[in-house]
Amino acid sequence: MQQTITSTEAGRAVVMQGNDPRLEENASAKLARKRQEAQRASAALNDGDAPPTKAEKPSRPTTLADAAPWLLKPFAKADIEIKISATNREKTKGLASPYADMRCYFVRLDKICGVENWSHTITLSERGAVCALTIFGVTKSAVGDYPQAAEANPATSAEAQAFKRACAAFGLGRYLYSLGDHWAELTTDGKKFIDPARVVAQMYASLPKGEE
Repeated sequence: MQQTITSTEAGRAVVMQGNDPRLEENASAKLARKRQEAQRASAALNDGDAPPTKAEKPSRPTTLADAAPWLLKPFAKADIEIKISATNREKTKGLASPYADMRCYFVRLDKICGVENWSHTITLSERGAVCALTIFGVTKSAVGDYPQAAEANPATSAEAQAFKRACAAFGLGRYLYSLGDHWAELTTDGKKFIDPARVVAQMYASLPKGEE
């Protein structure tokens, strides 16, 4: 049977069987449509009407709901300090209480929420300090107590406690309250832990896998 190549469609030869005019008409119509589509696409690009690209994911959360899982994440071990909250009778071992400096909280809030999306106010009274912390428009308050023992800056201590408690209300630093009691060896003067980094590592070992 005689075969005649009559047209090319998108780089592919279209083979016609014999001289059937209907086949030639269909091939010409397809080729014309392809040309029109190509011309429309070219015109759209020239007019700056390019196809929409996939929206980029925000670099940080934009709502409190989005930020919540990140606020719950523990601080780095290097950011955690421990203080002696009790000792045994011989003062050879102490009960370690973990904490993070307020600056760690500031850095975490700035990084997760952005400096423009959180703020706090401190109000002092005779009983202590009240911190009102606002994150993404939501405000939660907490109270900090003046220390019972004499300190050079009791107001500063109460402010820090109130701020950290307000942060815990949002989930930030809350895990520190659930690390449990850890007794560790003290120096000979009974004033410091011998190996605080090891104590912190032991505390973090109690966290669920993947969160330490």
